[in-house]
Amino acid sequence: MPYTPVTSGLYTTVENTSGVDKVFGFLGLHGKRLAANETFTVPGDLVATLGGQRGQRKFKALESALTGGDLRIISSPAVYLKSTTDDTTAELALHGRVLGTVDPGWDPAGTGTSDWVQNDD
Repeated sequence: MPYTPVTSGLYTTVENTSGVDKVFGFLGLHGKRLAANETFTVPGDLVATLGGQRGQRKFKALESALTGGDLRIISSPAVYLKSTTDDTTAELALHGRVLGTVDPGWDPAGTGTSDWVQNDD
């Protein structure tokens, strides 16, 4: 079966862990109301986007939501590394709590299996 590239590694997903419906003013253009345990996905790296803005109000609000237990980051964009020996690109991945690599999900030349490899050599 042919491999269908995916771009899920390009997004940040957060979850409302406050236990109640809550508005997070730093999500979306004008804030986003999330129900308890609801997730929300934004393109790109949310932390880097908010941290790179001129004003720090939205970044500080994110920081406060995280440290206050109202929000958790479930996933952020993947980290891609290029090999200096064979010109391939790998995506960092966890298997259990062990760090390894998989083929990038967006790579049509990849195997499409995303077989995890422990890279300790």
